[in-house]
Amino acid sequence: MPKSFSVTDFTKDAILGVLQEFFSNENNAGEFLWRADIKQSKILIADKYTLNLEDVEKKPSIVVIRGAQSWGRRGIDQFQGWEGPNTGSRHTDIILGTFNCTCMSANGLEAESLADTVFAFFSFFKKVLRSKVPALQDLQGVALGEELVAVSDSKQDVSVVPVTISTAFQWSWLVEQRGKPVENVNVTTRESHGTTKNGQAFDKFLASARPKFVA
Repeated sequence: MPKSFSVTDFTKDAILGVLQEFFSNENNAGEFLWRADIKQSKILIADKYTLNLEDVEKKPSIVVIRGAQSWGRRGIDQFQGWEGPNTGSRHTDIILGTFNCTCMSANGLEAESLADTVFAFFSFFKKVLRSKVPALQDLQGVALGEELVAVSDSKQDVSVVPVTISTAFQWSWLVEQRGKPVENVNVTTRESHGTTKNGQAFDKFLASARPKFVA
């Protein structure tokens, strides 16, 4: 599994992607037109580690912040089926989580207007969102929060209006055997102690299994 891999980063990137695509359309964005080139873009859309309040003073922004995520634990060991002899098993589960799309601006009315657009986007375009992100099983609990003020050390304060969503993403993975298959492994158990025969060989087989994530 690559060190840079993250299931929750995938979900956050998907939300960032659909927001950027939505606001890149002039018919949708209005005054909040987004462009990949920051100099040409009217707004900024990024995660919380990319922007600071000084950036928001110059342009209204949408900052996507990940909330808590959890596995749905659907089924026994999330087992879906076997791939084949000496290959591995396929598993699937639902990742339940929340995301906060924080809309910010140096102007309170502008922050409110941007948040209202985001709120409407998640409410009105669920089917479009699911077509763009097939792994998204459900999107619910869309909530528009009250305006707050973020006090900064810079010249002026920033108005903050959160839009919170709850998501359910389906994720599948394959546990495959790497290395030579273990042959003639006999396992016997006793109810009282649970001891095993050929335990070393069986432990070697278990150690050879590594999770490999697939789309």
